[in-house]
This record gives sequence, structure tokens and C-alpha cells, in this order.
Amino acid sequence: MSLQIETSRTERGLLLIKLYGNITRWGDRFIDDSLIDVLVKQGERELIVDLSGVAQMDSSGVQMLYEWFANLRQAGGELHLVGANARVARLFRVTRLDTVLKFYSSIAQASDAF
Repeated sequence: MSLQIETSRTERGLLLIKLYGNITRWGDRFIDDSLIDVLVKQGERELIVDLSGVAQMDSSGVQMLYEWFANLRQAGGELHLVGANARVARLFRVTRLDTVLKFYSSIAQASDAF
């Protein structure tokens, strides 16, 4: 399944990016790396990325999400992640990025943490 992106706003007005499909370098479609740059230029500083629709992810997906985190942090913002399944969460544990990136069990919890 190719990667699909859906954006919306939470009740608090935060940008929510929902990802569906696979985040792999070999997938049919990979997220354009400039997406986060565009969002930062538009003034977005607090983003929630919902991974509940992601079936598979490889190291390129982990790298992409870390770059999003780093770019937002450099701009004075934050990135919160929610909904990672066991397979996806394992990649972050193995790379120890789970100690750097912020994971939450729900969108409401991630929103309240800003």
C-alpha cells in the first residue's frame, strides 16, 4: 500500500498529520522531505503525527521522522508521535530514538503535552 497523508486540526487547533500505508524508501510514494519545511514556513510549530495507519516502516521512515523533529526543534517547535504499532515502535527502540522523540498513546494526550 502506498503512503497517504491526511491533515486536519485537533480541538486545540494543532496540526495533525495522519500517515497511512508504508513508509519505506522502496514504496510507491515517499513523503517529500520539503513537507516539514513548508509547514514551518507557514508558522506551524506544534505538530502531531499519527502513525496508527502505518503498516510498515524501514530506517528511511525513522530518519524522515527524526529530521521532522530536528527541523521543528530548530524552529522552536515540537513534534509528538502517536499510534505506532509494535513493529514501528520497535524500530525506534532499536535505534534508541524513543528516548529522544516523544510518543503518546492518544491524540488527546499528545495535544495536552504541548
